[in-house]
Amino acid sequence: MSINGWLQEFRALHKRARQKHLNEEEKQLYLQAREQFARALTAAQGMTLKPGEMARQTFRVAQAMQIELSLSLGIVRAMTLDVSKGGFSLVLGKPPGDNEMVGYTLKMPDGADPIIGRAKVVASRKQIGNYRLSFAFQGMSEYDQERLETVLFDAALSRIPG
Repeated sequence: MSINGWLQEFRALHKRARQKHLNEEEKQLYLQAREQFARALTAAQGMTLKPGEMARQTFRVAQAMQIELSLSLGIVRAMTLDVSKGGFSLVLGKPPGDNEMVGYTLKMPDGADPIIGRAKVVASRKQIGNYRLSFAFQGMSEYDQERLETVLFDAALSRIPG
């Protein structure tokens, strides 16, 4: 099957999965197809997987999503630069304190309930006048992980013509 044919089938399967119209066999095929698609995205991003690591857990999507951070200095509203199932990055004028756990409210597209949780800074890079920060989600529920992953696949698929 051509890549375009496979992608069309995956889009159709993804749409049916979003509508919760998959039987058990189709759900297993869909999960396998999601992993294949994520592996292709991971490879295109020049990332390598650790042994036993799933591509669905590591691929990133450059996606602006509204996020509100609860910092010791107060509430900060920002837009993500990229998002993965494991975390997000953004730019702030001032980084949170060392070892500060950050509360977040990540707004979901289409008015769906936001994802609310905690994150920790895993990388900070000073830039001219600000900081690019990467955060790792802490203790996100499987339900919210699934919702976020679906949004990430939606975003990735929207960028591929077809």
